[in-house]
Amino acid sequence: MELPKKLEDWLPMPPTVGPPLPQWLGITWPWYRAPGADFRLSDLVISPTEVNPGQSVTITCLVTNRGSQSGDYTVNLGGDFMAQQTVTLGPGESQAVTFQVAAPVAGTYNVSIDGLSGSFRVTEAPVADIRVENLTVSPQEVYVGEKVTVSVTVKNYGNAAGSKNIVCTVS
Repeated sequence: MELPKKLEDWLPMPPTVGPPLPQWLGITWPWYRAPGADFRLSDLVISPTEVNPGQSVTITCLVTNRGSQSGDYTVNLGGDFMAQQTVTLGPGESQAVTFQVAAPVAGTYNVSIDGLSGSFRVTEAPVADIRVENLTVSPQEVYVGEKVTVSVTVKNYGNAAGSKNIVCTVS
């Protein structure tokens, strides 16, 4: 038996029509938009990961509509805390969704958002709560080779000294 020589011969349908593989594999063509709204969650961030009782913890994720139509999506926070927020996104749009929680007693708390999960720790010992705020980029639009200034404010809201690595990624 001779194997196909071209990529198109391996696919059950032409790549311009849609996803050639079962959707559960998570493999899609970048130019293909699913019919209707198709939401994906990513980039779960829990900050800070260690706090004192009663201190606020921010839980954020990114919701993206990969479909071809606008739609509503309800983001459900689960685990040791329960909350929900509904977002409306057009085709190709993304939006960060943020929850604020505070635990009254020491312990490890688990959180989940639609399949993404993580945890944070509440301790009686003093902790650093270093936050990066007030991101500014100036100018916001430039030509190749022009200089851009990126600045942030870093503040420790905790009751102990600490450090934090700050990484700037340009994409």
